[in-house]
Amino acid sequence: MDITKFGDVESLHVKCSAGHMYLHYYLYFVDGMLVDAGPKSCEESIIPYFKTKKINTVALTHFHEDHTGNVRWLQDHMHPEIYIHPMSLDICARDGQYPDYRHEFWGSRDGFHAKPIRTSVQSDNFSWEAIHTPGHSRDHLVFYNKETGRLFSGDLFVTPKPKISMWQESIPTVMDSIRTVLTYDFDEMFCAHAGYVPNGRVMLEKKLDYLISTHEQINSLYQQGLTLEEIDAKMYAQESPLKHISKKEWDSLHFVRSMIKDEPSLR
Repeated sequence: MDITKFGDVESLHVKCSAGHMYLHYYLYFVDGMLVDAGPKSCEESIIPYFKTKKINTVALTHFHEDHTGNVRWLQDHMHPEIYIHPMSLDICARDGQYPDYRHEFWGSRDGFHAKPIRTSVQSDNFSWEAIHTPGHSRDHLVFYNKETGRLFSGDLFVTPKPKISMWQESIPTVMDSIRTVLTYDFDEMFCAHAGYVPNGRVMLEKKLDYLISTHEQINSLYQQGLTLEEIDAKMYAQESPLKHISKKEWDSLHFVRSMIKDEPSLR
């Protein structure tokens, strides 16, 4: 566990492992507000950190268990106001149900009760605009402070050059969400898996450019008559270890399929 400060934003970094693979996770605390609550598998590091803070508000970027795993503990022991997109209230009220490998990485997420985020969420002294940014998940939000120019980006960024996605993700929708966020005036970005990104706008622009270029490549191959499987084999011959660990819940083929099937002009 590492704790770092960027101005008045405190970043808690933990590593979650399953077998020989580990994933990075960052959660953030600013002005009495916790942005996401981290995975339950790392609760031995995360909960002692919570106990040192006066957490009045919890703003959740989306319902996935790596972001919500410790919310139930917070609700039972620290009683903050907890907020999430309205469409996720019901699923969060139930214990999380997801594949075994995700339980190994992130632990088991207990059900909790949250309030709906409409247009913004309030920390002790600031209002944070909640920008709906679907694609990674239907309910995904990022939080933007106009006064400070800061952006908490959840899983919108993660990496500038993705080559793999979950089967539920829509990459064209992610691209539209990035376009939406780029209409706002910000530089600093706080990502749940990449950490603090001081040149956040530039990095999101790079990701969008990469996705546009990749979409053009995939579309060109598809128009030439290649199947999705042939495109995948041609462009992503080196398989990600996560494909096998996740039993293909994560796969470059999903990435290719989304670029074609989720693109309105190609349906």
